[in-house]
Amino acid sequence: MKWPWKKKTLSFEEAAKFNWELDTNAELRNKLDELAKQYSTLSEKEYQRKLLLLFRKNGLVIDANQLDMLLLLRHKTDQMLLRQKVKSDEETV
Repeated sequence: MKWPWKKKTLSFEEAAKFNWELDTNAELRNKLDELAKQYSTLSEKEYQRKLLLLFRKNGLVIDANQLDMLLLLRHKTDQMLLRQKVKSDEETV
């Protein structure tokens, strides 16, 4: 039985695909840039809807909560990699 209050979890494959698409799909990045330019003219709900649609068109079917989680994970990963790079740079000096 599926419980309505249970959140759908993200698989490793979904997270990897999300990051892969953001890192390698030039067309997606261009469309995300175009959408970002429209941000001030759209409601938050409309912006989010268009954002999710872009990802769906690229094979990633996620909801708004999952998108928030993926973006948070990506942000945290970037922070960790930056700290690691700074530490590595300091050791080589």
